[in-house]
Amino acid sequence: MAKQVKEVRQIVELSRLIQKREISARELAESCIARAEGSQTTTNAFVALDATRILEQADAHDQDLAQGRSNGPLHGIPIAIKDNYLTMDYSTTACSKVDMKRPAGVDATVVARLRQAGAIVFGKTNMHEWAYGATNEISAFGATRNPWNPRHITGGSSGGSAAVLATGVVPASLGSDTGGSVRIPAAACGVCGIKPTYGRLCGHGVLPLSWSLDVPGPMARSAEDLAILLKVMSENNSSRLTAAKSPDPGDRRTKLSELKVAVLKGAGLIWSQSVARSVGEVARLFENEGAAVEERNIDGVESGFTAWKVILHSEAATYHAHFLENQADDYSENVRVQLEAGRCLSAVTYLNAQQYRTRFNELFEINFSDVDCLILPTLPITAPRLGQTVVRINDFEISSQDAMTSLAWMANFTGGPAVSIPCGLDDNGLPISVMIMGVAGSDYRLLEIASAIQLRTDWHKSVPGEADIQ
Repeated sequence: MAKQVKEVRQIVELSRLIQKREISARELAESCIARAEGSQTTTNAFVALDATRILEQADAHDQDLAQGRSNGPLHGIPIAIKDNYLTMDYSTTACSKVDMKRPAGVDATVVARLRQAGAIVFGKTNMHEWAYGATNEISAFGATRNPWNPRHITGGSSGGSAAVLATGVVPASLGSDTGGSVRIPAAACGVCGIKPTYGRLCGHGVLPLSWSLDVPGPMARSAEDLAILLKVMSENNSSRLTAAKSPDPGDRRTKLSELKVAVLKGAGLIWSQSVARSVGEVARLFENEGAAVEERNIDGVESGFTAWKVILHSEAATYHAHFLENQADDYSENVRVQLEAGRCLSAVTYLNAQQYRTRFNELFEINFSDVDCLILPTLPITAPRLGQTVVRINDFEISSQDAMTSLAWMANFTGGPAVSIPCGLDDNGLPISVMIMGVAGSDYRLLEIASAIQLRTDWHKSVPGEADIQ
């Protein structure tokens, strides 16, 4: 009789169990398929899931292990893939009705690397259409719903990938991040995610939104698992741009007492009182461990947020120009309006935004190169309700879209890495997360800091209550 894997644990633990043959890849895959089918009605997190193909991959991995061959550090580990990654065994739609003529048969580079390391591609996840939004409500397959409370959004655009982690379907998933699209849903769903340094991971085969801002990124149950995924995904990458100076995982500094931490403040950075309390606990943890913690102001946030949006809309409109000319009616109204607005931006406006970005980033590196990390909330509020277009943050009203991206955009603008990890729940039982940011190339340093936090806390172990996922 096959063993039942009662819960999806961290990659490091599952990998050990598979390598010791205490569980088989098939047994793990069967348990994941059962959980996927049990939670799909509530979350609507998957847009494609082929149990036969999944089990065929699992059986092949079990046969390899029986013959003494291990395919790598992810041998037999199921990983869900966002629907803007090309995959050999599933078509790719970006959750849009627009016909991109992108059939199955090719893997995005990072998906291929995951397979080479032994991962099982476990279906395609729901996303905000074309990754052009931060709520995950706009999709040709319908909205994704938050496992903590299905009346609330998952955040986007990688909302399906976050939801399948929160429900314990798989131990890891892939998203993409242009202004927070890995970190936003990770925060809203109470899981971990990283936006890597720009250029560290190859974006070939990931459908673009904004080419100078986009990065692929993994999500997982812990920072330790994120480090495993990041190393596999970046292997053999002849990195360009800022990733060229990225250190290897061996450059580690886990003693919190040795760290210098900046708590980011500044005009344009606002968050709710409940979020402030939870992130304040993280700052106190650093202080109690002996780290040097100080508040640091950052100037130009409001102008930078505007410049980020100009770049995003201009580049998205450029990529979609052909589709928009020929298939405008196949876009949702929400996405089509944004693309048409992007076409109205002039080259001068776009170049001015890029020039401002250069100046902002130069000052950012000068002002923060002396600290190990910066901390601030990933989201200024917890996940809004489905259909809620405007939210209130203290005395301010802001659109849900802008609220979701109001803090996360900065790491895409600077090109540096940012890790989001859970740090508590609000009074309504919805997750709150802290964002740990750094200068370009500090990816593994940030993951080691996040892991050190998780060794001392249980925030990342919280899961949605059974009543919420019926």
